[in-house]
Amino acid sequence: MVARDDSVIRGSLIASLVILVLSFALNIFLWQWGGSQADTADRAKEQLSSTQQTLRVLQSKADLMKAMLGVGGSTEAEREELIRSVGGEEDMQAIIAQYQTDMAYFGQEVAPQDQNYPKLPEFLVSSIRSNNEILAKARQDVDKAQENAKRDVDNARSAQKVAEDAAEKAANDLADAQQKFAEERKAMKAQTEATADKLTKKSRELLAATDAAKVAEDEFNKKVAQLTSTIESQRQELNRLRSDRFESFQGEVTSVRGRNGGNVVMINLGAADQLRPNVTFGILDGDATRPEEADVKATIRVTRIRDSHLASANVVSRAGIASPIVEGDKIYSPFWAPGRRVKIALLGDIDIDGDGEPDNEAVKAQIRAAGAEVVETQVVNGQVKNLDNSVRFLVEGTRTELGDVNADLADVQEMNDEKVQQLENEGILIAAAQEMGVTVIPAWKLNAYLRTIDDSLTTPLGSAARGSDFQPETNTFQTRSLPSIYKQQEEALERGNQVRIRP
Repeated sequence: MVARDDSVIRGSLIASLVILVLSFALNIFLWQWGGSQADTADRAKEQLSSTQQTLRVLQSKADLMKAMLGVGGSTEAEREELIRSVGGEEDMQAIIAQYQTDMAYFGQEVAPQDQNYPKLPEFLVSSIRSNNEILAKARQDVDKAQENAKRDVDNARSAQKVAEDAAEKAANDLADAQQKFAEERKAMKAQTEATADKLTKKSRELLAATDAAKVAEDEFNKKVAQLTSTIESQRQELNRLRSDRFESFQGEVTSVRGRNGGNVVMINLGAADQLRPNVTFGILDGDATRPEEADVKATIRVTRIRDSHLASANVVSRAGIASPIVEGDKIYSPFWAPGRRVKIALLGDIDIDGDGEPDNEAVKAQIRAAGAEVVETQVVNGQVKNLDNSVRFLVEGTRTELGDVNADLADVQEMNDEKVQQLENEGILIAAAQEMGVTVIPAWKLNAYLRTIDDSLTTPLGSAARGSDFQPETNTFQTRSLPSIYKQQEEALERGNQVRIRP
């Protein structure tokens, strides 16, 4: 029994040892397998990092190639950053060196961001054409010089032929009359010498005239260049003087009449200035020097033309009692000019109420109500229509904006084609306005001008009447004679319910 139990115990120990050995072997196998899997994962991670780095380098190369081809509109700083990011490879260094060599053909007038391969042929062709024009002019000058030289040679040969004919005639006469030849020989010799001297003198005069003509041509070219420069400087000065920074007052208040601080004013504008009723002016302080910087004391509307330089106007709005209207105050209106109707052109969408929607039609109606004319301008094939120096203001609204650059390239291109053309037309219109001396003002400034004729400044009647527009009038007249009934009441003495008249 004991022996059997001992055998069982030995068998259990042996089995436990076998299981322990197998477990140890299995753990070793699993540890080796896990290590190999970790190495595989590390190699895969390193390969992924290398692939990503390669992809970034390839992307940088692609971006650099696009910049070289002028695609994407990259700046000079972005281009230099791309060159530094891919400049480590030998083939890319060769490409970059060749690119920099090719871009050196551009002149200083070409901006660095515009230097690319698509524009290089155009620049070279333009340079070749310019050089061809210079060469053609030089050839014309050479041909002209050769023609003048040929003309001089022909003149000399003609003179020589005359001399030869004279000598031949003298020889023939000598054969016919020996005696007469002896007498006339001296005269003939003198005539020949005089002819030679005359020919030499004429040649010198022709050479001097040619030199003088060249000098005169050089002086003429210098004068043309000087006058062209003077005209350009005078044009710029004229545009500067005609800008809105030099607006001037149009008249002044000659007298103030009426009640409540004066509700009727007389101004020194009239029929000779082609002033008409219902024109609105702003009254500015008499000491003001620039209308665009002065505060409006009141708004008046012309009611009657009284003389060639006299008109009456009603006060329709006041800034406050602290700024009374006095004689000598200046008047100004951006929508009126003596002898002509003010023209105003609009550019872009104009939002005057801040709701994000264009109010162009409302602005046009307010401009027409102020007495001015709205000019419809447009740009057709790069040419500006209906815009000249008779237009006083070009009101610049919201400029056209391009689409989101982060959107799909095809969608952006399709969406921006029309906007790019519209933006280009706006630039052409503003440049033409500045060239013609038309004052370009922002929309907010036009809105400030239009406030002087806003409906809130008028006096509505009927059910919309305001009590503040009809203040009670104070009577300063003192009555000295009253009816007897009022005198009796004034002299009566009341006591209780009895009224006794004083004797």
